[in-house]
Amino acid sequence: MPTSTGPIRAANDNTAKVATAVGAGLLALLVLVSAMPPLGTAAYLAGLPLAAEDLGITTGAAQLTLTVYIIGLAVGQLVIGPLSDRSGRRMPLLIGIVAFVVLSAAIAFSPNLEVMLVLRFLQGFAASAGMVLGRAIVHDLVQGDQAARALNMITAAGLIVPALAPVLGSAILAVADWRAIFLVLAALGAAVGVWSAIKIPETNLARTAPGRAPATGQGPGGPRPAQKAAPNRLRFIMYTAVVSLAFMAMYAYISSAPFVFQQLHGFSPAGYALTGAVISLIMAGVGIVGSRLIGRTTKFGTLTASRAVNLGLIVLVLGAVLVLATVFTEAHVAWYIAALTIAAAPVALLSGSATALAMDASPLPGGTSSAIIGFTQALLGAAAPPLVGMLGVDARPMAVVLVAAAILALVAGRIAASNERGRDA
Repeated sequence: MPTSTGPIRAANDNTAKVATAVGAGLLALLVLVSAMPPLGTAAYLAGLPLAAEDLGITTGAAQLTLTVYIIGLAVGQLVIGPLSDRSGRRMPLLIGIVAFVVLSAAIAFSPNLEVMLVLRFLQGFAASAGMVLGRAIVHDLVQGDQAARALNMITAAGLIVPALAPVLGSAILAVADWRAIFLVLAALGAAVGVWSAIKIPETNLARTAPGRAPATGQGPGGPRPAQKAAPNRLRFIMYTAVVSLAFMAMYAYISSAPFVFQQLHGFSPAGYALTGAVISLIMAGVGIVGSRLIGRTTKFGTLTASRAVNLGLIVLVLGAVLVLATVFTEAHVAWYIAALTIAAAPVALLSGSATALAMDASPLPGGTSSAIIGFTQALLGAAAPPLVGMLGVDARPMAVVLVAAAILALVAGRIAASNERGRDA
C-alpha cells in the first residue's frame, strides 16, 4: 500500500539540521541570548540617577523602571514558553529579539516616565524570550547531565553579566548620556539577533512532526539521549522549588547589600561594587567549572546533576548559617564577606543542574516547563526584598531570610532525591 513519505522526510531533514547545527557555537549563542535580559537591567543601573534628573522625577520613581522590566520578564515567560510548544522555538525567539531591539531604541527617546514605564515593561516581556526559550532549546536537544552542563553555562553567564554590565554602563556615561545605554543595548541585541537567525534551528521537533519519537542528535554536551526520563510531577515541583528558593536566598543578599556594605561597614560605592562583582564572578566560576565536571568519573565517583544539586545545597546552607553567625556576633566584615562567598558560590551550579532535572521530570512540554520555572524563580526572587524590609533595617533580617530560603531549598532537594531513589528502587 503506498504511503506518504513527505512528513517523515521533513522530520528527518529537521533532525539533520538540528544535529549538524548544535555544538559549541550554538551553546555560546544561547548563552548570549539568555544573557540579554539581565543586561537590560544591569547596564542601566549606572544611569538611573541621571535618568531621574533628566525626566524630572525622584530616584524612587525612576526605580519603577527596573520593577516593571522585571515584571515584564516574569509575565513574558508565561506567554512565550507555552506559545513555543505550539509554534516552535525559533520564530518566537527571533520575534522577541527584534522587539527587544526596537523597544530599546524607543526607550532612548522616552519623553517622560509614563512612556518609559510602558516601554520598559514591553522590553522585559520581549527579553523574556531569551530566558525561557534558551532553557527550552537546551531541553529539546539534550537531557540529564548533558543538559545540566549546558544550563550551568547559561546560568553562569547570567551571573557574569550583572557583575560586568555596570562597567559597560559607566563607560557609556563617560562619553554620552543615559539614553545612549539603550541605543547600545539595541545594537547588541541586533547583533545577537542576526547571529540567532543564522545559527539557531527549529528544535521543537515534537511540533514539526507530531507523534514522532524524539530524535537523537548532537547536543552541547554530547549525544542526546534517545528518550526522556519518565515524568514525575513531584520531582518537577521540588526541583523548581530548589531553583527558586536558591535565587530567593541570593536576592535577599543582593537587595540588602548596598545598605550592609555602605552604611553599616562604611564601604565606598566603588568598594561595594567591586565586592559584589567578585562574589558574582566566583559564583559564575563555580558554575563553569561544575559544568565541565558533571558527568565525569573521578576517584571520588561520578558527579551527576543530582549530586551537584545536593552538594550545592549543603554548601549553600553552610554558608547561610555562617552569614547568620557573623551578623549576630558582629564579626569583622572580612568574615561576613567570606561567609557570603561560601553561600553564593554553589548557586549557579545547583541552579543549572536543578533546572535540568526539573525539566526532565516535568509532565508538561518543554516551553511550558521552562516558563513555570522562570516565573516561579522571578516570583520568589522578587519576594525577598520586601520580606527583608518588613523584618527590619539592619543585616539580621537578610541573614534570617537567607538561612530560611537555603534550608527550604535543601528540604525540597531531599524530597526530590528521595522520590528519585524510590522510583529507581
